[in-house]
Amino acid sequence: MLGAEKAYMELISLGATPQEARSVLPNSLKTEIVVTMNIREWRHFFKLRTSKAAHPQMREIACPLLDEFKKRIPILFDEIVY
Repeated sequence: MLGAEKAYMELISLGATPQEARSVLPNSLKTEIVVTMNIREWRHFFKLRTSKAAHPQMREIACPLLDEFKKRIPILFDEIVY
């Protein structure tokens, strides 16, 4: 635990945000989720999770997924830009 705390504090001192730095803490385990949404909720999800303020690991998932939605249903997703 002391090592994890030290690594966390070091990341913070190097400029990482708390949400980025907590990846070194023990509770940062692999998570699998299944999500179903209607079109309105998908649009809302992409607007939140592709923004520059979103967690980098969430953007890694959301940005390519948005690109796929744009290929399949461009009229509904083309104006969402990340």
